[in-house]
Amino acid sequence: MLKRKHIYLTLVIGLVLVLSLLGAAGCPASDRYNLTTNVSPTEGGSVSPSGGAYDAGVTVTITATANSGYVFDFWSGSASGTSPTTTVVMDAHKSVTAHFTPIAQTYTLTTSVSPSGAGSVSPSGGEYDDGASVSLSATAASGYVFDYWSGSISGTGPNTRIDMDSDKNVIANFAATGPAVLFSDDFSDPGSGWVTYNGSDGQVRYQDGYFYIKDYTNPAATVYGEAQRYFTDFILEIETWLVGGTDDNWQAVGCRFENEDNDYDFAISADGYYTIVKWVNGNDTVLSGPTFSSYINQGVGAVNLIHIECIGSSLSLSVNGHFLDTVTDSTFSGGDICLAANALAGTFTEIAFDDLVITEP
Repeated sequence: MLKRKHIYLTLVIGLVLVLSLLGAAGCPASDRYNLTTNVSPTEGGSVSPSGGAYDAGVTVTITATANSGYVFDFWSGSASGTSPTTTVVMDAHKSVTAHFTPIAQTYTLTTSVSPSGAGSVSPSGGEYDDGASVSLSATAASGYVFDYWSGSISGTGPNTRIDMDSDKNVIANFAATGPAVLFSDDFSDPGSGWVTYNGSDGQVRYQDGYFYIKDYTNPAATVYGEAQRYFTDFILEIETWLVGGTDDNWQAVGCRFENEDNDYDFAISADGYYTIVKWVNGNDTVLSGPTFSSYINQGVGAVNLIHIECIGSSLSLSVNGHFLDTVTDSTFSGGDICLAANALAGTFTEIAFDDLVITEP
């Protein structure tokens, strides 16, 4: 009986020794693995769960959440893919990294045209990433030419570039081309071709950048100087004013001038009247007026802008931007132009002319 107890005791002690040895050798009762998570860049976002120890075989769902200004890009390490939510099977220690990308800053480009309808800008605008360099081209509509850029850029070339480092507003400015200029003269060059004159009845001369005509009342005649050019249909503008002498006068522009006896005269006076007269072989026919107009500036030094249109048989006169009259006559179809003065009272009248421009209709 004592011998059997001894055997049992020996077996128990042996079993305890075996279990102790197994424990010392590190054999766990069940396997567990560690999950480690990382973020790149560190300010880009977070991963949930952030890590931990899991039993072998457990499937862990992990989710990447981007911080403001970033977007999730991809997983690396023990996970892959571009979806912000993925799974990891814990069959070993695992390390995963969530990668984030900064969201690009965008800016708005706005374009406009001045005046409206004068042209276009390409591209017309849009959203662009920070730092983008955008090429701009301005194209003029018919009757306009590109003039300059304003707003967020400057320059006079129709093609330019703008760097998008903030919201930008660009204006393409265009200018009207207007009709072609046939002839112009500011009278600064005494050699520009006008006929000058110095006689007993008056004077025609260049002086100080103006064209002066002085007419004495006696003998009764009109003093003039012609341009020595030829025009048919045209629009003419010129400034004129009374320098001295009587305001009872005519300060005139002769159109389709053939000679001193054959032309059309468009005239105003320094005391406020206007008229249109046709001369044929020295005989005059009044086509309009004389008529008083408050639009005519009166007196010494009062500048008036004469506007004449000779288009076909239509002959019109305006002054200082105000229409006066239109007549119809087809006697003359072309000729020279002349500038003239005629004193009707006193001893003389002296007139100055400046800034003549003749354009196509």
